[in-house]
Amino acid sequence: MKLGQAFSEGRSVNLDALRLVLAAAVMISHAWPLALGSGTPEPLLALTGHALGGWALGLFFFLSGLLVTASAERRGARAFWAARARRIVPGLGAALLVTLGLAYASGAVAGPAEAAAWFLRALTLVSIEHRLEGAFATNPYPEVLNGPLWSLFHEVTAYVVCFGFVALGGTRRPVAVVALIALAAFAALFSEALPGRIGTFAPLFAAFSLGTAAHVFRDRLHLSPVLALAALPLALVAAWPLAIAALGYAALVLSLRAPALHLPNDISYGVYIYGWPVMQTIVHLVPEIGPLALAAASLAATLPFAIASWHLVERPALTRCRSRCKS
Repeated sequence: MKLGQAFSEGRSVNLDALRLVLAAAVMISHAWPLALGSGTPEPLLALTGHALGGWALGLFFFLSGLLVTASAERRGARAFWAARARRIVPGLGAALLVTLGLAYASGAVAGPAEAAAWFLRALTLVSIEHRLEGAFATNPYPEVLNGPLWSLFHEVTAYVVCFGFVALGGTRRPVAVVALIALAAFAALFSEALPGRIGTFAPLFAAFSLGTAAHVFRDRLHLSPVLALAALPLALVAAWPLAIAALGYAALVLSLRAPALHLPNDISYGVYIYGWPVMQTIVHLVPEIGPLALAAASLAATLPFAIASWHLVERPALTRCRSRCKS
């Protein structure tokens, strides 16, 4: 079976389940520093050089490259950006309001102006301020309201690069796609020498560019379980670009060769944007909770927020977009 065939048969719905697993993995990874304090090693860090949450985020960007490149090819600029905005902004705005509510319930003392500035900076993604005075002050990881939101800036930046690449005809030229991967991989390998956000963006965009390549070469890419198993050990020994390529390929094989699984709710985004503040709230209420218990309790407590977000905010916004965001 090839990747293009799996998509034509409707198995791409399985990627919703994969994204949900990845969002849960990010929460599980964060349970260690949130329960025990900043600097606490997260699962898989010592074994693989990247924490569980880091691998999950890399796979998120890989899947975004695969799916967003397809969207950029079939939509004009206005429809593409309208669709991206409706997917990200309404759910994020609601999550920020809930996050502020939980922060004040935990003892935040910031005034209205500081809270409004925090909200606007987070909503625009330009310069996210993670801390708010007095929030979760007695927690091992104090005052940090919603740590994972930093990645959304890089996600949108990847969209900008992707849309420009598609608009210039890059996806119609295999040589250009290979060049994009090579450049992104080179930047990722030397990311520590790059300044500020560029150094953070480089490894994430390397994963995104591999997803773009998977889309472009979807009718040539065989989904082989044997090859996936053979490639998996690379994640332990190879540098990031090759490791995420191996892990991304294995994830596609595992999810797309399985029977189509239609989830009733697409809640992965909600889990991602609500997970951290829910975990901080649980630690505030149960100060002695350990990482494993925090991970289990937080996953259960985050699901209602994510389901409500999907039904009340995200799906209505996407439904409106489908009727207006035609290319």
